[in-house]
Amino acid sequence: MITAKEAHKKNCLACGSVISASAEYCSHCHAHLYSRKPQSISRTWAYLLTSMILFFPANLLPITYTSYLGSLPQADTIMSSIMLLWHHGSYGIAIIIFTASIFTPFLKIAILTYLLTHQHPQHPPKLQTKLYKFIHFIGRWSMIDVFVVALLGALIHGKLAQINPGMGIFAFTGVVIFTMFATETFDIRLLWDNYNDHARTKN
Repeated sequence: MITAKEAHKKNCLACGSVISASAEYCSHCHAHLYSRKPQSISRTWAYLLTSMILFFPANLLPITYTSYLGSLPQADTIMSSIMLLWHHGSYGIAIIIFTASIFTPFLKIAILTYLLTHQHPQHPPKLQTKLYKFIHFIGRWSMIDVFVVALLGALIHGKLAQINPGMGIFAFTGVVIFTMFATETFDIRLLWDNYNDHARTKN
């Protein structure tokens, strides 16, 4: 099997067209062409480290302040909100929020860290490719916690209680955004380039 790079072709990151490697711009959408995502590893590390830092305040700081009938606001973190939902019998919602708010971001960070630190040119990166496709798939569900908070606020606001966002929800949104950026900037083809280069050198 021959790769686009070996065939002296470039894949346009904007429209997906395959163009001659000698071209600087895409003939279809006129976007700048790169054989690989520019500064992929360094940019992925930058986004990933930022998401790691934000992961702690996202889980330790309150995501909501809830006041019932004029009482003093009660601060709730992601975990305390999950425990409260579980205590009141909302097991399904509690599991969904735990999965989307704690498990999924942690899993994405762990997988991206693995992809960046386990680049072995001696073995084809088949597992890494599957993991990369997996975090692309689960990424679409990462913002569900933010949507739940917004929905609860809209439903309850002005009735029995009032819900206001805390700093934790902004940190959590940052985790989601920066893990999304890290996933998009990581170029799995670099791992295959290393493997193919090593295989040619070995032969």
